[in-house]
Amino acid sequence: MTHTTFEDPAFETIYQAMANSNVEEVCPLVEEELRKNSDIIKLIDVLSAGINRVGDKFAEMEVFLPELMMAATAMEEAMVLIQPELDNLGIKIEKSGRVVIGTIQGDVHDIGKKIVGAMLKASGFEVLDLGSDVKPNTFIDQACEFQADAIGVSSLLTTSLPFSKELIKLLEIRNLRDQFKVVMGGAAVTPAYCDSVGADGYGDDASGAIRILKDLIS
Repeated sequence: MTHTTFEDPAFETIYQAMANSNVEEVCPLVEEELRKNSDIIKLIDVLSAGINRVGDKFAEMEVFLPELMMAATAMEEAMVLIQPELDNLGIKIEKSGRVVIGTIQGDVHDIGKKIVGAMLKASGFEVLDLGSDVKPNTFIDQACEFQADAIGVSSLLTTSLPFSKELIKLLEIRNLRDQFKVVMGGAAVTPAYCDSVGADGYGDDASGAIRILKDLIS
């Protein structure tokens, strides 16, 4: 991916800190920019560019899980610092969407799902993580209550795949299929399988899931 460059040296420093997973530097640098009354929207753009770069590096195996999770946490902590200033200025940042995620019934693996959830939050999504071994009807009930735009289903065991198929079927039976986009991922899932059960998208990693969800929700 092409390197992003910011004309403001301070913004470039923040971008580099995030993009290179020097996460302990991010919040102090953000606090400094807030004290200087820097452009808040540009500051958020810088942070977003940095976390997206980390996601790309993870997909390219240039960084690994610890760096990815730390960067996602740094992004969330930076947004906590920025939010009061947004409130004071009456600025509302439009969310990318609302997503319910979970590992489907019959599967208790959740590391991949946690990565996706952290990256979604860092990318501006509101996320409800249902955990693992989640029944299809629970996905649907919680998506309705959360007023979600999409449902993200993780499945690492082939024995859990029938429950993913059941989720799609239950959405149809409950006349809710058009209400939610369904994106699937995990070691047991393939693009062909998603097509066969009528899912809306397949994410092979966290970055891929985010790109697909942004496209689907927009």
